[in-house]
Amino acid sequence: MKKLVLVTLVVLSHLVAVGQQTEADKYLVTTRTNSLGYVSLQLTDPYLSPLTYSGDGFDFNHESRRFLSLHNNNISIQHQYYLVGAIAYNPAGTASMLYFGANYSFGMQYHFRPAQGWQILVGGNWDVDFGFKDLTRNINNPVNLDMATNLNLSGVIRYDLPLRRRTLRLQLSAETPVVGLMFVPLAGASYYEMFELGNHAGLTHFSSLLNKRGINPKLTVDIPFARSTWQVGLAYQHLKYEANDMVFKRNSFSLMVGTTFDVVSFSGRKKKLSPNFISTNE
Repeated sequence: MKKLVLVTLVVLSHLVAVGQQTEADKYLVTTRTNSLGYVSLQLTDPYLSPLTYSGDGFDFNHESRRFLSLHNNNISIQHQYYLVGAIAYNPAGTASMLYFGANYSFGMQYHFRPAQGWQILVGGNWDVDFGFKDLTRNINNPVNLDMATNLNLSGVIRYDLPLRRRTLRLQLSAETPVVGLMFVPLAGASYYEMFELGNHAGLTHFSSLLNKRGINPKLTVDIPFARSTWQVGLAYQHLKYEANDMVFKRNSFSLMVGTTFDVVSFSGRKKKLSPNFISTNE
């Protein structure tokens, strides 16, 4: 009887140890995607010109996503960085506008899994948007800045398409601004008047669906190869906002290609490097 009890205790201890080891071997993975794209855009800025400027350029997008914790695979955290640079021309081709833009967003989304191979992500994000436009032909007002912050609704639909040799991931994502704040200059007033002379009235505006509307859909395909996963996609951005009796528009279409990969971080006393990984610090 004593031997039976002893054997039972040994087996239970072994099972507990295996369970603890399995739990200890779990790591929170961050999925990152970096992509470069060729972008075609249209800009309408009545502060600089009543004409619509069209041109081409390049953009860069970085996205990282991970689950909230090891014990929660329903809510994910997302960070995105976006940079774009382009040169646009008026319809006659007699004047050019230099454009640079940057955007950062942080958001969270809930993951629904309605069927095998399908995922639906629903949530929102907060973003900061900045743009610089330089129309050198203007003498008094050659530059305008776009500055805004928004709370956005966002969503993603994913489908894993199994093929003979690999499984493709198809993804359609979109977001739209809901409320926020935006900077809009006064028509005809120079930045010297607005900032040096203290004419700040009417520069900051509350934005909502009444005066600011936009949507940013993006369709991508992840293609796994032997040692890497590549992503190709199409992205469209439409933004229209109005203030100070002016209507601003920004439309762009981008063809992009990039890579996606998973990252595990180890640092500090509580997140020590696993013995299965080899580091140059060792």
